[in-house]
Amino acid sequence: MSLVMGAMASAAVGTAAQLGVADVLAQGPATAPELAKAVDADADSLGSVLQALTALGVFTRDEQGRYANSPLSEPLRSDHPESVRNLAALLCGLYGHAATGGLTEAVRTGTSVMPTAFGVSLYEYLDQHPDSARIFDRAMEDWARPIGTVLAEHVPFAGVRTVVDVGGGNGTLLKAILTAHPHLRGVCVDRPDTCRRAEAELAASGSADLADRLTFQPADILHEVPAGGDLYILKNVLHDWSSESGVQILRNIRRAVVPEGATPTEDSSKLLVIDPLVEHDSGAAFRNLVKMVVGEAQARERSEADMRREAKEAGFHVLSITPCPADLSITACTPV
Repeated sequence: MSLVMGAMASAAVGTAAQLGVADVLAQGPATAPELAKAVDADADSLGSVLQALTALGVFTRDEQGRYANSPLSEPLRSDHPESVRNLAALLCGLYGHAATGGLTEAVRTGTSVMPTAFGVSLYEYLDQHPDSARIFDRAMEDWARPIGTVLAEHVPFAGVRTVVDVGGGNGTLLKAILTAHPHLRGVCVDRPDTCRRAEAELAASGSADLADRLTFQPADILHEVPAGGDLYILKNVLHDWSSESGVQILRNIRRAVVPEGATPTEDSSKLLVIDPLVEHDSGAAFRNLVKMVVGEAQARERSEADMRREAKEAGFHVLSITPCPADLSITACTPV
């Protein structure tokens, strides 16, 4: 029964994340009516959600009926250094709703869940629902933050001038790298609507230095990737695509790195593929379910052997594969 009721627990966590309950409680304990007023919700309904989450240990409740954050709810705060507020809102919200509405049929037919549940792909859905798109952008920021710190600290950028992040969302990864390395310029490649939102957000941030060094370039990475980078990064992208589409994306990067008819040299741009690989991913089993929900049909978690094979098919040689935080692995590649 605990497993059966898991969807309800997930929905409750997602509701608290989306409403920003932990942000309000960061200012001090509050009753359900006080919280409801602060987050613009119905007091009785919010009270039911809070009682359930308190039973799960997410929040605490004292004898006066005041709720407070617990260590478990702290990362649901927007300002927490390891915040997962928006990631929780996405996984427990849109992704959860899609899985509930279409997973069984997708398993029967071998298709992706999103079209079964909503009639459109994930990105088409986001184009049609701006609020969900904003949560998606912020969730990708939550996912990118830990690896951004790792790359900024441990990847040698001395000989690099321009870093191109393919499928880079709102530029969180590049912002971490460019902040740590002032000599770098960055190009973030993503869908047109994502780039528009990210450009507006960067302009509103007041960071003149980053605004000068970071640009956003719309592109369909299944068809093209802009040239001009000294280092290309592909993070949390391949796992949403089938092997065939993954190889196509890698080939497009290969064409951007080495123009048609040219021969790779020692100075050719390098590629870092940052994705979960089954050998180093403690959550591989459930991550495959997420791929079924929002990824392309036949998208699955890759193994090291899969990664090496796809890189070779696309014209890259794998130099190394390094496990890193957040169950990700960094595959360093050079064109051949």
